[in-house]
Amino acid sequence: MDNLTYIRYSRKSSESKEKQVASIKDQNKESEEVEVRLHLQVKYKLQEEKSAFKPDQREKFNQMIELIKSGKANAILTWKPDRLCRNPKEGGILLQLLQDGVLKEIRTPLGDVYTPESDHLILQIHFGMANQYSRTLSQNVRRGLYRKAVDRKEYPRPAPLGYEGFGERGQRNIKPHPIYAPLIGKAFELASTGIYSLGKIADIMYEEGLRTKKGNRVSKSHIDIILHNPVYYGYFTLKGEIFEGSHEGIVSKGLFDLVQEKLKDRSKPKKITWEREFEGLMKCGNCGCAITTTVKDKLIKKTGERKNFIYHHCTHRKGNCTEESLTDTEFKELLYGQILQIEIDKEVWQLGLELIKAKYKDELKKNDTHFQYIQIQQKNLRDKINRLVEMRSNEELTKDEFLDQKQRLLDQLASMDDKYQDNQTSMKTWLELIEDFFDTAFQIREVINNGSVEQKQRILKKVGENFFLKDKKITFSFKKPYDVLLKPEVRTDVLPNMDSNHDERIQSPLSYR
Repeated sequence: MDNLTYIRYSRKSSESKEKQVASIKDQNKESEEVEVRLHLQVKYKLQEEKSAFKPDQREKFNQMIELIKSGKANAILTWKPDRLCRNPKEGGILLQLLQDGVLKEIRTPLGDVYTPESDHLILQIHFGMANQYSRTLSQNVRRGLYRKAVDRKEYPRPAPLGYEGFGERGQRNIKPHPIYAPLIGKAFELASTGIYSLGKIADIMYEEGLRTKKGNRVSKSHIDIILHNPVYYGYFTLKGEIFEGSHEGIVSKGLFDLVQEKLKDRSKPKKITWEREFEGLMKCGNCGCAITTTVKDKLIKKTGERKNFIYHHCTHRKGNCTEESLTDTEFKELLYGQILQIEIDKEVWQLGLELIKAKYKDELKKNDTHFQYIQIQQKNLRDKINRLVEMRSNEELTKDEFLDQKQRLLDQLASMDDKYQDNQTSMKTWLELIEDFFDTAFQIREVINNGSVEQKQRILKKVGENFFLKDKKITFSFKKPYDVLLKPEVRTDVLPNMDSNHDERIQSPLSYR
């Protein structure tokens, strides 16, 4: 042991599959006992929590090799050989250094000593057994996760944000978090409008109280990951394959798909500042460019005061445009004058609710029949997926054919799941939608007159679409069902006719949402 300079190397994988291995603290304690008893010169003490299954992943291991190659150390003290490596490449490096005499000794607290003169076959067997153990364990873990996904449809990873884990070890699953799940749902709803940037959604979620598991702010990139994750509509991916989950989705498949469309349409992001209520709302009817807002600071010669003047005009992004600008007063009179045509009274509201409640019993019977039909369709789709898996196991399909057909069937199943959920909650949804419809009509005048900039933006986009400024005139279309409120003769007749023409009148709020 003369002239030996030791490196004490301790390692424990941070992965769950090495939970039974002694802690780094315990490894160090046993190594220190040998160090004191044998008077070893331990100059370097390295430790890390990294897996050794794959090469070139461990910073401290690489540092140890450099210390040995540079001659600063020539011996290793470690708890067991498998702490040094579990892969052929790094095992080969150590064996070569030992064979060349650059590495003089590998020692363990259990009494194992390997030198250039030792039988290296024993050490090679230790490294090989460690590698095979990791390979077998990894295969078992992958098989276990696959069976967990296929047989029990349980989410195979730690609960993502918006969910919490529950159940016994080995049979754990996830369920919506009572506080964070509604916030995740709101994030999807905001994204589905197409008017919020990821950064703005992250800001709103922070204000609403959404936090990461460590209590930190949810970043813009994290919001992007959430909005792309199928786990939130009840499915999940494993090794590139999608599976139906047994957990409850936070959003519907329809909402998820709508968000994907909005996320794709971001090659030219639309930045909504919310500082001005008309930003991002309207386009020029002459050239198609956006209508923007400019604030000019002018000196009033008569009084010597400086005053801000607000103008709304075409951005002229496509070149010269003949559309003239409007002052803020002119613009608001034209726009709000049309928006405030919406009128509704308490009598109509009460009559609407009475008719909806009267319709409830009849719809329950229809829903029961429809409910049974959906259940049959769900069973048929699951049977097809099971047959597909069997065909893949018999090698009747290639991997790509299997994944492609399975994806299509799962998309159909997800749509059926949406219909199932809609069927269960349709009565409640009708009432909520009609309440929202009338509430919006009641509140619109108050919001326009006294609301915040963001409230005005939301209500303008809620009741109207296709806003254009052309020839100093503003045109737009009222979304259904708000358009019926513009005509007094229709408005007085609408609700009494709802019973005889249910689909047309009742479904219009639903189609809007």
